[in-house]
Amino acid sequence: MATIERLTDSCLLVTTDSDATLFDPGFHPFTSGDLDLGSIGDVSRVFITHEHGDHVSPDFVRWLIDRRSDLTIYSNDAVMSFLRKHDIEVTTSVPSGVSVEDVLHGRIPNGATPPNRAFTIDGVFTHPGDSREPTSTAPVLALPLLVPWDSATGAVEFARRLRPSQVVAIHDFYLSESGRGWIRGMVGDVLSADGIELVDIDWGASFTV
Repeated sequence: MATIERLTDSCLLVTTDSDATLFDPGFHPFTSGDLDLGSIGDVSRVFITHEHGDHVSPDFVRWLIDRRSDLTIYSNDAVMSFLRKHDIEVTTSVPSGVSVEDVLHGRIPNGATPPNRAFTIDGVFTHPGDSREPTSTAPVLALPLLVPWDSATGAVEFARRLRPSQVVAIHDFYLSESGRGWIRGMVGDVLSADGIELVDIDWGASFTV
């Protein structure tokens, strides 16, 4: 059993019987005021998909470490190099019960395709970061909806290819609450015809699988 909570943007908290895993602690959940940081429970580990600021804020990571000194940060070589400059230790090892795919970020407007690590935990939940390249998913997939490197149509095609049972929206921090609801509704209607459920939760909400 796992509880999946949307914090904001691509930052999710996944709690299982053994771990509480925080994904992609970017600047938006830390600085926007849209998240009550005090509501974050006891996080046991952090997974970071890539080095962009909306997915990793050194200040947020340091704040998490200050709350729990034995916190382990997992990511790829690029994030390890980036956070080393802030005296934050990162491991590229893969913990038990977790699988990863090292893929490329979607091409951004300047042409770059940074390294991106997709994580799957306990065979339950997959966070692909900012990539449509992962080749497999757990039954629940975090699905980036509106991004500078792709479109909602690309999100639908990605979900159809991987065939999760459920998706939860991520990467929509620049939309209003009504805008987030509208895009979730549109994508959810399309995916439902393929037997894929979009779990319609907004920031601060959670569901259990």
